[in-house]
Amino acid sequence: MHYTVEHLVSGDENIVVYYRRAVEHWKEIWQRPEAKELACLASLLSSEQLWFEHNCGTRWDGQEIMVVSGIGMLYTTREGFGRNARKARMLYDAFQQSYCSIEVKGIARDVAVSYNLLEEVAA
Repeated sequence: MHYTVEHLVSGDENIVVYYRRAVEHWKEIWQRPEAKELACLASLLSSEQLWFEHNCGTRWDGQEIMVVSGIGMLYTTREGFGRNARKARMLYDAFQQSYCSIEVKGIARDVAVSYNLLEEVAA
C-alpha cells in the first residue's frame, strides 16, 4: 500500500479517481459468470491486471490498486468481511493461483495479512 500512501501524503487527488475507477471495474468483474468459480476467477484476474495498470496510474500503482480495491471493497470497519468473507478469501486464493505478476501476488498476501483475512476465514 506504499504507492497509495505516497500519493495521499503528496496530495495527489488522482489517487481517489484511480480507486473509484478500480471499484467500478471490480463491480463489473464480479458480475461476470467466471467470477463465481476460483479457477475461472484466477484466469480472469490474469487478463485483468493490464486493465488496472493502464487505467489506475502507473504499472506499479495499478497493481497495488487492483489488489487493495478488490479486497478492500469487501471489508468494512464495522463488520469486517462479514458476509463477504468467503468471497474475499476466494479472491485472495484466485490472486495466488493466477498468472498475475509476482508483485500482485505479494501485494495480495500483504493486504490479506493486514486485514486478517487468512485467519478470519480459517476460524
